[in-house]
Amino acid sequence: MKRFIIFITISLLFTACEKLEPYDKIYYHNVGAEGYVYYEDNPVPNVWIGVKNSFEYKGKWTTKTPIDENFTTDANGYFCIKFIKKSKHEDINSYVIHFNYNNTLFYKVTSISPKDIRESKQNLQLGKLYLSNSF
Repeated sequence: MKRFIIFITISLLFTACEKLEPYDKIYYHNVGAEGYVYYEDNPVPNVWIGVKNSFEYKGKWTTKTPIDENFTTDANGYFCIKFIKKSKHEDINSYVIHFNYNNTLFYKVTSISPKDIRESKQNLQLGKLYLSNSF
């Protein structure tokens, strides 16, 4: 009986599980999004920009969790975001971009779709984003 249980356990390990590699093959679009962050008339460096990339799974029963990528503004308040096109098995189906300063969300963009990025010939211009007086 012990041998049977060991045999079944080993068999299940090799046949029942699909090995999902961590995002070993990530492909990016040729275009991204760029802009500036200002407070009044001054550029704001070190603003944290997070992009959550959610997948549309094209496989069996398991899906991968979203990939969170982080970008920051430079000394001039400038930022440039890259968008993931797909990983090894999945295409991206949504992008959520949020801007944080001093651990406080101050601007959220949710309207950028993969279709918008595919059809764009150049980087999307997000323009100037301004911090409010509450900072």
